[in-house]
Amino acid sequence: MVKEEKLRSEIDDKYKWDLTKMYKDAKEFNDDYDKALELINEISRFRGKLLNDSNTLYKYLKKDDELNVVMTNLYVYASALNDEDLSNKDNQKTYLKVLNLYSLTDEKLSFTTSELLKTDYEVIKKYIKENANLKEYAFDLEEIYRFQPYVLSEHEEKLVSNLSDLSQKFKNNFSIINNTLVDFGYIKDEDGNEVKLTNGNYPKYIKSDNRKVRKAAFEARGKAYMKFSNLISTDYEAYIKACAMIAKARKYDSTMDMYLFDDGVTKQIYDNLLKVSDDNLSVLHKYFEIRKDILKLDTLEPYDLSAPLVKDYNKVYKPDDAKELICKALSVYGDEYINQLRSFFDNRNIDFYPNKGKRVGYYQNNSYKDIIVFGNYNDDFNSVSSIAHELGHAMHSYYSLKNNPPHLSEYTLLVAEIASLTNEMLLSNYVINNTDDKDLKLYALSNIIEVFADNFFGTLSLGSVFEKIVHEKAFNGDDLSEEDFNDIYGKLIKKHNGALINDSSYLKYNWCRIPHFYTPFYYYKYSIGACGACYASNRILKGDKEFLNKYLNFLKLGGRMMPLDELKTIDFDLNDIKVIEQAIHYFDELLDKFMVIYNS
Repeated sequence: MVKEEKLRSEIDDKYKWDLTKMYKDAKEFNDDYDKALELINEISRFRGKLLNDSNTLYKYLKKDDELNVVMTNLYVYASALNDEDLSNKDNQKTYLKVLNLYSLTDEKLSFTTSELLKTDYEVIKKYIKENANLKEYAFDLEEIYRFQPYVLSEHEEKLVSNLSDLSQKFKNNFSIINNTLVDFGYIKDEDGNEVKLTNGNYPKYIKSDNRKVRKAAFEARGKAYMKFSNLISTDYEAYIKACAMIAKARKYDSTMDMYLFDDGVTKQIYDNLLKVSDDNLSVLHKYFEIRKDILKLDTLEPYDLSAPLVKDYNKVYKPDDAKELICKALSVYGDEYINQLRSFFDNRNIDFYPNKGKRVGYYQNNSYKDIIVFGNYNDDFNSVSSIAHELGHAMHSYYSLKNNPPHLSEYTLLVAEIASLTNEMLLSNYVINNTDDKDLKLYALSNIIEVFADNFFGTLSLGSVFEKIVHEKAFNGDDLSEEDFNDIYGKLIKKHNGALINDSSYLKYNWCRIPHFYTPFYYYKYSIGACGACYASNRILKGDKEFLNKYLNFLKLGGRMMPLDELKTIDFDLNDIKVIEQAIHYFDELLDKFMVIYNS
């Protein structure tokens, strides 16, 4: 018997998001599209006049705000529609229409930043002092001037904007390759049925109790990416070279400097994260040793790293089960948080199940009309944890939007993962502390362990080092071939895995499947989220009400402060290497706790 992916039309509507809450029909969407065009033209008339007086500057900022709201609404809707089925040509056209609108915006309005920066910041401060309306934009204006050393002339900004658009096309190429061209083929499941393996259901089979199924899934995916390694390498090299050209044009010392500067992160912080990860690989290898012993294997293979440590534990969690479990686990946050969580489930803000053509993975996104969660749910505890993760982002967005004007409501990616990973840790801790079922305790505890191992060690010793190396080479003008990328990643994964795990010819192709590499120097932010989540969940679980209040206020900050300053409001200072090292100690304690329960 062959099991095929379901068509989207075969999935019950209650498990699909309702995008009509954003735009009920094409007319509403097109009306907003036309409105965006009008606003672009209106703002373009400010050329040469932005700094005539404080009132003109304020009018421009309000119009720019209005445009940002409309553009965000259009983009979130179009991208969500496209992700439902990447083979749908009509949805692709809608999405590309919005991307082209962004290109038009960059082209028409590239003058604004360079025009602002022609004057001294003291003039801006004077305007803010004399015009009370401008005070709400004080932080935005300060941020613009922080980038002053790297802003170019209007003509040069247009060229860089075009280059940025080009790099986006390489990113889109990868998305098409990864989501529609890479084909894993069929494998046999635990019952001997032939199933179509996809990125959406891969987690289900790589976590199978049956080692043959895990091996089949691992090898099928490995072969698929090996086949496309050359094409992805060519695309990725072009992408990182475009990034390097932009960094050089703006006179940054490196591509990494350009992306770290966005968040005000220093090289020291980045290198501290890499150092702590590298210095503590022995703790990760302790985890691998525990896996090997519990699974009773002579040798660990790469496909054993996701094998369930609790054999034959296949409890089913339907979406309604997930709702109740998540709401109970996070009840410490209070009524407002939980009521809003329930609303996301009850009002179809979540797109649960995989379908043919659907984009892979999980994410949360929000416009100024609605907040949505995208998933590929498999009715297991890991899926529940993934939904809890994305709902952490959703609630962060809810509080940010509620407590800030649009231009200050967007929090940075640097702080984003704390809200999501904290939820996963609270979920697992709730299950551990509220069941007498030893297997369920172990299953939930293994989930926290895997979350930390993946988000700290996985992102740092593999992805973050890989990015640092390849972007440095691209910036220095080196050509990078398929062999170069595979060789760099292959060496890193051997060090990461240590002597306990057999090497596989497929592992060196793993970098090919990671979409985060097309958002440069984003990957390391998961490690900050992992450290911050260990810290936050520990404080919350200890019943520290003062901290809980600080944490909920942290979720309300939006983009009002620099991200490192936002973290300091919950007493989490990334300049102190100890906050990173403490997370390693916590991970080590979790491993010991797992073995105590396992041996009880």
